[in-house]
Amino acid sequence: MSVNSPNFISELKRRNVIRMAGLYLVGAWLITQVAGTILPMFDAPAWLPRSIVLVLAIGFIPAIIFSWVFELTPEGLKRDSEIPEATSIAPQTGRKMERSILVLFAIALAFFGFDKFYLAPKREAALVAATSQTVKAETLASTNAAINEASIAVLPFVNMSTDAENGFFADGISEELLNVLAGVDGLKVASRTSAFSFKGKDTPIPEIARQLGVQHVLEGSVRKQGQRVRITAQLIKAGTDEHLWSETYDRDLTDIFKVQEEIAQAITHELEGILGKRQVTVAVSTNNLDAYQYFLEGRARFNQRNDLTAAIEDLSKAVKLDPNFADAWVYLAATWYVVPGYYSENEIKASKAKLEARAAMKRAAAFVPKHPMLLAIQAQFLEEDGDFIGALALLQESATLSTQDSNPMMWRGLLLLNAGYVDEAIATLENAQKLDPLSGVNNGYLALAYRSSGQDEKAEATARKALSQGWDLALPIIVYDLAARGQRERALAVFDEFAPPAAPKEVVKRRAAARALLANPANSEAFDILAADDGLTGSEFNIAIQRFDLLLDFADLEQKQKKEDRRRIYWLRSAWLPSTLALRENPRFFALAENLGMVRLWETRAYPNACKRVKAVGGDHLDCEVDKP
Repeated sequence: MSVNSPNFISELKRRNVIRMAGLYLVGAWLITQVAGTILPMFDAPAWLPRSIVLVLAIGFIPAIIFSWVFELTPEGLKRDSEIPEATSIAPQTGRKMERSILVLFAIALAFFGFDKFYLAPKREAALVAATSQTVKAETLASTNAAINEASIAVLPFVNMSTDAENGFFADGISEELLNVLAGVDGLKVASRTSAFSFKGKDTPIPEIARQLGVQHVLEGSVRKQGQRVRITAQLIKAGTDEHLWSETYDRDLTDIFKVQEEIAQAITHELEGILGKRQVTVAVSTNNLDAYQYFLEGRARFNQRNDLTAAIEDLSKAVKLDPNFADAWVYLAATWYVVPGYYSENEIKASKAKLEARAAMKRAAAFVPKHPMLLAIQAQFLEEDGDFIGALALLQESATLSTQDSNPMMWRGLLLLNAGYVDEAIATLENAQKLDPLSGVNNGYLALAYRSSGQDEKAEATARKALSQGWDLALPIIVYDLAARGQRERALAVFDEFAPPAAPKEVVKRRAAARALLANPANSEAFDILAADDGLTGSEFNIAIQRFDLLLDFADLEQKQKKEDRRRIYWLRSAWLPSTLALRENPRFFALAENLGMVRLWETRAYPNACKRVKAVGGDHLDCEVDKP
């Protein structure tokens, strides 16, 4: 009998061979699915599910042969050839097998749905979690392996005093310890700004260490009462969260410098296996403890930019009690220098602040002429006086001397950006960001530099990081970037996402004008509001520079000297964006750059950004070939 003959097919059907094949396959599939789901729950060896599939595959052929040869009768199994056709119950058996197939198929479908919509999501979630943990563990291990073992972050000590004002004292002690440890040869200490950004946050120590790139963390508390102080400090191994050392010091304030020395010495002793033997000494900066307390509080206010007028009072009291207190003079000069940026002209006269800053700077220079902060302030004054060459040199020297404060390096990068040396500015600002990675201002100006070089993705990512760190001026960097590429709808969405909702009435008015100008650069009403308002902020100005006539109007020194002084810093930083070519090549821009002393820098260092000077009857201007299509 031919395999392809109708009689053979009929015989297969009569002997229920086809039904057996279907029943076997559905049953085998159901068994393999259940086994594949259940066995892993019991940690079964990997070979067991494979063995089940192999056995079922091998068993298929014998099952088919068995169905062809035998028939199930009420008396038991009999060979098909021995059963008369009249007494065969194969048709009834076939119907039972068909019902069995349907039942198994229904069970298989039910199990398939249960597995797909209930068990599979749980398995995937568990796999993702396990993978995430593995990746985190591998990343942490890789990061820890790359991080210098001789590295530490000093977190702001917790104020345990009942007087909240003593929080400034606690911050000051933390910073003093940070500075002492920074002087230990071979020990990398995380910058103050980044370390102090965790103040008041319940961030796990390992995560703090990961973000700061250190292997050890020093934390503690300060309780000050009268002339007594209790300082508790503990050193933690970040990777394992292991407490390596802890101590509590109950002392008179007269011993404060000794306590700092003991803490630093204890830490270097614990790290002796990494650092080798190190001897730590703490110089007594003043013998007047009242002056020292005023200094700690004033410096803490300055660092936090918190009530700078109170910082000036504290630091002024410190130098009055001890006229030879060098560090107090340095920070008094620094506070006077920055204070006009935080108060209106009616509150703090900029001219008075500059005179006071110069006077304090002169007193400080008599004691510590190479103090990094002092050199940085001197550089700022040189820049204001038009000596950009001298300013760059001083900022470079300050950045070399400063191991904790990234400001000198950031200011140098910003000066380079203002002058148009974009690539050099990026390298410098990246170094500042590495030194102080959690500083909003560092990330913000780096974002602007990235945008100026056309690195759009880096610019937006870094600007968003700056925004998350509280530096709101990063907003226009993102917004202008988007608007300049014609993505105005998205630019408006970003503006609305990050612009603070609550503000004084006049700020709301300016913000609305900035938004309207962002949506339509031809909006004359919005233009007039921003052009006429003396209170225009950096954020609004960066948006307004899409109207070059507004920006160039500010460059008219004879008619708008006051406005130019307040705002030139904003447009200088924006003058090197890919979209402000018209500004760079305008003769009025060159005239103002020459008046400020910038052209002297260009003539000495070479012109930036592939620009060259073009002499013309209507006024000299820049021609920047790198920007040409």
